[in-house]
Amino acid sequence: MYLIARKVISFQFMLFLLLGVILGLSIATIAELPNRLMTVVLLGIAFPFIAVIAGDVRRFLMAAIVFTIPLSIDVNLHHSFENQAGAATLGIALRDVFVLLLLFWWLVELASSEERPFRFFSRTTVPAIAYFEACLLTLLWAPRMDLAMLELVQMFKVLILYFVVANQIRDKRDLRLIAWVLIASVCFESAIAVVQMVTGKSLALGFLGEMQIKSRDMEKLMRAGGTLGHPNRLAMYLELLLPLCLGFFWSETIKRNRILVIGIFGLGLAALIMTGSRGAWVGVLFSLVVFFYMLHRNRQVNIRSVIGPAFLALLILGSLAFGFSDYIERRVSGEDYGSAVSRIPMFQIALSVIEAHPLGGVGINNYTIKMREYNDTILGRRFKTFARPVHNMYLLIAGETGVLGLTMFLWLLFGLTSSILAAVKVGDLQISILATSLFTGLIAFLIHGLVDKHPPGGYPLFYCLMAIAAAIYQKSRQLQSQIAE
Repeated sequence: MYLIARKVISFQFMLFLLLGVILGLSIATIAELPNRLMTVVLLGIAFPFIAVIAGDVRRFLMAAIVFTIPLSIDVNLHHSFENQAGAATLGIALRDVFVLLLLFWWLVELASSEERPFRFFSRTTVPAIAYFEACLLTLLWAPRMDLAMLELVQMFKVLILYFVVANQIRDKRDLRLIAWVLIASVCFESAIAVVQMVTGKSLALGFLGEMQIKSRDMEKLMRAGGTLGHPNRLAMYLELLLPLCLGFFWSETIKRNRILVIGIFGLGLAALIMTGSRGAWVGVLFSLVVFFYMLHRNRQVNIRSVIGPAFLALLILGSLAFGFSDYIERRVSGEDYGSAVSRIPMFQIALSVIEAHPLGGVGINNYTIKMREYNDTILGRRFKTFARPVHNMYLLIAGETGVLGLTMFLWLLFGLTSSILAAVKVGDLQISILATSLFTGLIAFLIHGLVDKHPPGGYPLFYCLMAIAAAIYQKSRQLQSQIAE
């Protein structure tokens, strides 16, 4: 027995010694990696342990996908920054890893069980694929195929994200989880934005995507951008999700959760003001009006329960407007260095591009390559040249993919909005409120798109919300069929 015990102890010693050597070499190797790659490797090492602690790996992966949407934790293999509106890098993001893991988990489930049906969600999936194919077709005439491929790869990745997440949302518990993760991300991004503006400097979060616009003296931040790298991108992120924060006041039954979402809504509004995005301000104001109108029309919500929160939202909005009055005044009527005036020749150039390439456009992600050839307007000569593409999402889509691409995109919007509105009418309060929130957030996004240049083709949050819309539409049909029976 004594010899056996000694052998066991010797084996354990050698095992721990070997593990120590491997761990030491791994740490030494990781320490030599670039910051972004080191972050991805460390998170990859930690993932199995976190998943085991979480218990439900499927739901953990869904939450991880959603929370990492605004974070640029990635390893880039190729860069091409030429002020294009679409993708500028080719690489693997941490979000992509989580999507692949969830896809693998789903495929294993499909192979091992017949109870997990495969759902296609034709109302949104068919136009999404058609829009992708319209963009893919432009490879035949795009002057820069490398730029086109950057955007197409990104579009393909978010299509997979949409399809996997939509199929993994199986019940209202999953919907609630994703909604709360999105609300948590609003809180996270808004808190970072507030600290950025209060301190007047970035927070050294470059590994998460932080890259801010500074004032001309380069000493103080001019507008907050969170970890999304640009104030307008943060504004688009917040405008899509702020109605969700407000909507959960009615769908939550726990009092502290209702207080929490109202607080996050106020924080998000403050961060939205700090982005300085005038288009987002207009879009959110209009969307909130539509939101309360839809609540008023919703028979499941007592009108008395709407008046109090509506007054509170108005009070928060008024207080923030008063507190940031100087900042708002500077953005509305102050010097913008020709930013607003330059929109007019940008629109004129875009119309000239569309007129010259009406059917298929100049090629996806290639607008900036061709737009200078059409800068022949009188006002445009004042600016000599433009570094950035037209600040209008619809004109940009038409300029890059022509009438064909714009038609497919409008078809996608029709399928998305019709799915959401169908769920608004369902006799389930949680689903109805969630659908109302999605619809009004989409309204803000589409209004902002009139004066901004970020198309939704490769935008992960847009496709994540599409997945939620597809899932709640499917759930609303099931509820309606149960009522009919």
